[in-house]
Order: sequence, then C-alpha cells, then structure tokens
Amino acid sequence: MRSNAITPTEYKAFQDAYDFFNRALFGGSLPSLLITFQRHARARGYFAPERFAGRIDPATAHELAMNPDTFAGRSDEDILSTLAHEMAHVWQQTHGTPPRRSYHDRQWAAKMKEIGLQPSTTGEQGGKETGQSVNPLHR
Repeated sequence: MRSNAITPTEYKAFQDAYDFFNRALFGGSLPSLLITFQRHARARGYFAPERFAGRIDPATAHELAMNPDTFAGRSDEDILSTLAHEMAHVWQQTHGTPPRRSYHDRQWAAKMKEIGLQPSTTGEQGGKETGQSVNPLHR
C-alpha cells in the first residue's frame, strides 16, 4: 500500500516541473493553467487553449495534457521534454501568433530551439522542424 496518495504526488511533480521550466526557460512569462493526464492516441501530450471554464467564475484556463501511457520505458528527461514541448505551445498562444490546431510552425520551432530542444518530425537528426507531428530529437 502506498504511503502517499498517487494523485497529488504525480500532479504536484508535473506542476513543480512546469513552474521550474516557466522560470528557467520562459522567464516566468507563462500563465497558470490546468495540467491533466489524458490518454490521447498517438500523442505524448497536447495543449488546448482556454479549454476549461469555471462554474462560478467564467474565466477560462488553458489545458496542458500529458499522456501517461507514453511514460513507460521513457526517461524522466524524455518525459519532461514533452512537457517543455507543450509549454512552447503555451508560449506561442500567449506571446506569439497561434497556428492552426495542433500544427508546429516556424515560430514554435524557433522557440523550441531557443529553450534547448531540437524539433524533428522523425525524432532523429535531419527530420523537418515543422509539421503536424513534431517531437524533440531522441538522445
């Protein structure tokens, strides 16, 4: 039996990572948002702008989802690169020009490189930096 409840432990770890990356990579410029675990076919994570609205307060919040099915067999570094990838989408939504849904454009790719991640459609050297399905290079 677990000594700590898994839900707050897991969500706190990702919130702490979001807060750390926000300060270290984005100068603290990203907004608070809702981090969720969602199983989404063929995606390690996704960003959905203004996905959640309050029941009492009509304000909306962005959603950044991580797919727990993709955690097995991946290193913490790889999993956190997915978080940073999605945070680049948050940056583009709040500070850049949002692309069409789920598209990785040149502005997003430039931000990825600025924060130290090389985007690639293949996950390997030589892959295109933009397109529908783009991930950081595999190490």
